[in-house]
Parts: sequence; structure tokens; C-alpha cells
Amino acid sequence: MDLMNPSSDTGRDPSGPTGSDNASDSPLLSRLSHKAERYHARVPGIGRLPFRVVAIIATLIFVNALVWAACGVVLHYNTSLVSTALLSYTLGLRHALDADHISAIDLMTRRLIASGQKPVTVGMFFSLGHSTIVVITSIVVAATASAVSSKFDSFSRVGGIIGTSISAGFLLILGILNMYILYKLVQHMRVLLYTHPSSSPESGDNFKIQGAGCLFHLFKRAFALIDRPWKMYPLGVLFGLGFDTSSEIALLGISSLQAASGTSIWLILIFPILFTAGMCLLDTTDGALMMALYTSTSLARDQIAVLYYSIVLTGVTVAVAVAIGTIQMLNLVLNVAEPKGRFWDGVELAGEHYDVIGGAICGSFLFFGALSVLLYKPWRRRVDRKRAAMLSEDEQEHSRDESGEVGIGSASAVEVESSDEIRRAGAARGADGEEEGMGKPYQTISVQPKSDNDNSGIEHR
Repeated sequence: MDLMNPSSDTGRDPSGPTGSDNASDSPLLSRLSHKAERYHARVPGIGRLPFRVVAIIATLIFVNALVWAACGVVLHYNTSLVSTALLSYTLGLRHALDADHISAIDLMTRRLIASGQKPVTVGMFFSLGHSTIVVITSIVVAATASAVSSKFDSFSRVGGIIGTSISAGFLLILGILNMYILYKLVQHMRVLLYTHPSSSPESGDNFKIQGAGCLFHLFKRAFALIDRPWKMYPLGVLFGLGFDTSSEIALLGISSLQAASGTSIWLILIFPILFTAGMCLLDTTDGALMMALYTSTSLARDQIAVLYYSIVLTGVTVAVAVAIGTIQMLNLVLNVAEPKGRFWDGVELAGEHYDVIGGAICGSFLFFGALSVLLYKPWRRRVDRKRAAMLSEDEQEHSRDESGEVGIGSASAVEVESSDEIRRAGAARGADGEEEGMGKPYQTISVQPKSDNDNSGIEHR
């Protein structure tokens, strides 16, 4: 995976609305896509967001407008349902901010980015899967309002246990896996900060990490199933089995009441469709914007900045996932074992206000994002000073090494020169001695045979 190169084409989301494969199938779509990209780059503020993010959000806004236009035609002849339709759409927007939605979408977006993709449709497919259960159940409730209403409580209890178990376990496991990603990000940041700038992997090397840790091998098959954004659809279906939020219960209640009052089932379908449109709009926007944050192209050439913001966002994501997963697990224990006490009253209160918690999660990302931007400049100045000092020390050491090498070379040359002079001086003295010896009288010693009268036998001349 290539976290540090957001402009890479590796792992493009084939489900995205602006995929190159779809655009290349039709010259008209290709021309429209190129024109849209040019206009997108000129719009202040929006031009900073990736084109695919803007495209998917604009597509969902357009779809919502179409849904409201179609519903408006129907509601024109059934004005008594206008307020109920507005309530259903508002419930969908509210349900999109539930904590389990925000956490699941953000975590899976982070994991798919870590595997080298650029997913912008994670939230859309998750909300579509979640809405499938809501739509089907609304139809069933509307079709058999009197028969199902008496048995809905038991079905909701069983579905709540299943859905809560799946969502809580999923969030906790993905939170732990993202802890590994956070650990790798911190390790790479330490490498950049505590190694020499010229030898650090900041230039040329792309930082790659695996989107899984030691627990990945235990859940390899389960998590290997979600390697594309569209595979969030079945996960959304599983999450939708819970019926553990007031918005879903309220929608089903609306369907039941309208059916009991004699409203046609085809008119009742307006409510879950509007619910789906509102939830899909916000969940898709959340996933697309998180992808833009995690792969910000404005910081692509500065690995320290990218790692800094990635650590902040991943840290918040891990904290949120673990917190929400823990709350859901405690709610599961509360619903099954029904313990008593102030602590469990607080757990029940938290479970009843998931929309508030979800809004707080979105606010926490904005708060910590803004705080990290404010703290980045002074922190970066300290980092740059430290790296500049490291570079200066290295240059001084390098210059000392070079001067030492020059000194050793000069001493060797002086030694060689001195040796040559000594040899020349010795040769000169030897020549002078030879000439001096030739200029003086010399004495010879001869040995003669010894006679009887001469005791010395040596003659001196």
C-alpha cells in the first residue's frame, strides 16, 4: 500500500462513480468527466478536495433531489403524508450519525486506504445494506400490521442481540487492528525524526504498512471478505438486524400506523425510501471526506506532515472505535443479564443517545483536526531546528574528517622528502670521503717470511 502517494492509481475504487474504466467505455462520459474535473479545480475551497470525493457527494445530492421530486409528485395528491415524509427523511439523517455507523465507516475507510485503495463509496454501500433491512421490515410490518405488531418486540430483542454483537465485535477488532497501523505510523515518524535527513527514507521511498496486525491471522478469512467498498453492503445488512436505535423503531412504527389507518402499501414505501436517501447521503459524505483527510494531496510531498496528521486521525479513530465497541458490549450485557446500578443506568442512557454520541464523534474529528493544525507549526519548527542541528553537526564532522585526511597526506609527503634528502646527503658525504682519502699518503703493510735473526718479520715502509 502507498499511504504517502495519494496521487497513485494503485487500488482505484472500481465502484466509484468516476472510475476510469466506466469513463473509458463512453467517449461522452469521458469528455464530461474531463470538463467536470476542470471546473472542479477552479472552484475555491472545493477544488482542494479530490474530484472523486466531490463527484460521489454531488451524485448523492442529485439522487436525493430526484427522490424528493418523485415523492413530491405523490405527496401532491396526499398532502396528509407530507409531515410524516419529512419526519422519515429526518430520521434517516439522524440515524446516519449513529456512533456505530461513523466508527464502522471510518475504520473500514482507514483499512482500505492502508491496503492501497482510495475508497469513496464505503459509507454508501454500508448505508444501503443497513437500509435494506429497514425497507424489507417496513414492508413486512405494513403488509401484516396487526399480526406482526404483537410479535415485533421479541423479534426486535433477538435481532438486537445479533446486531449489537456483530457491530461491537467488529468495532473492537478493527480498533485493535488500527492500533497496529498507529504503531507503524509512530515508528516511521521516529525514523524520520531521529535519523539524518540525508539518510532518512523521506525522499524517494514510499512508506508502506500492512493494514493488519497479529490478530489479522486469527480473523484472516473474515476480514479478507471486505477488500472492496461494495463488500460493506453485507456488513451493513448485519448491522441493520439490531433495530437498536429509536429512529428505526420510529420508522417501523410510522409504517405500522399508516397501514393500520388504511394507507396503501405503495404509499408507505415512501417513508423507508426517504429514510434510506437521508442516511445514505450523510454516511457517504462521511466516508468520502474521511478518505480525503487520510490521503490529503496537499501534503503528499511532506512525509512528516502526512505522518503527523495520520497519527492524529488514526489515534482519534482508534479511541472512538474502542469506546463505541465497549459501550455496545456493555449494552449487550445490559439487555441480556439486566444488571442494576448507577453504572448500568449510565450505560443505558448512552445506548439511548447514539445520535448524540455520533455527532460528538464528528465533532471530535473536527476539534482534533483543528487543534492539530494549530499545534503543527510550532511543533514543526522545533523538529526542523533539531534536524538542522543534526545536519550541521554532520557537516562539521565531515569537514573535520576531510581536514584530517589532508594532514595525513601532507605528513607522508614531508617524510618522503626528508628520506630523499638524507639519502642524497649520505651519498655526498661518501663521495667527499673518497676524494679526501685519495689526496693523502697512505701506509702499506707487508708481511715477509720470518728469519732466524729477525723476531718481528714485519717491515714498515
